[in-house]
Amino acid sequence: MVELLDGFPSHVAAYRARGRVHADEYRQVVMRRIDEVAAAYGKVDFLVLLETGFQNYSPGAFVNYCVISFKHFTRWRRMAIVTDQAWLGHLYECIGLVVPGTIRSYPIDRFPEAKQWVSYHS
Repeated sequence: MVELLDGFPSHVAAYRARGRVHADEYRQVVMRRIDEVAAAYGKVDFLVLLETGFQNYSPGAFVNYCVISFKHFTRWRRMAIVTDQAWLGHLYECIGLVVPGTIRSYPIDRFPEAKQWVSYHS
């Protein structure tokens, strides 16, 4: 299941993933919100609170994740990955070496810090 997170500035696309994530909900919730932010601001600030593993993303949801990642490849500005799966946080930080923008990972207990960082707009 994916759901948008409240309490973020309008330039941030923020969502929570938990349990099983399906292609349709990812497209209707996450992709729609990222497209809105990109259209309105030209750049995308993004936070995902991962309370599930990628093994719980359906194949279609994972494909949609890849599609939206490449669709806005040059528009990523700040990406906060909040997860207690340390390996996943490290993977995203490695990916950050080859994509535009800055990726930071945070454990779930540091969610407020991640929210503050991704919400900053210069």
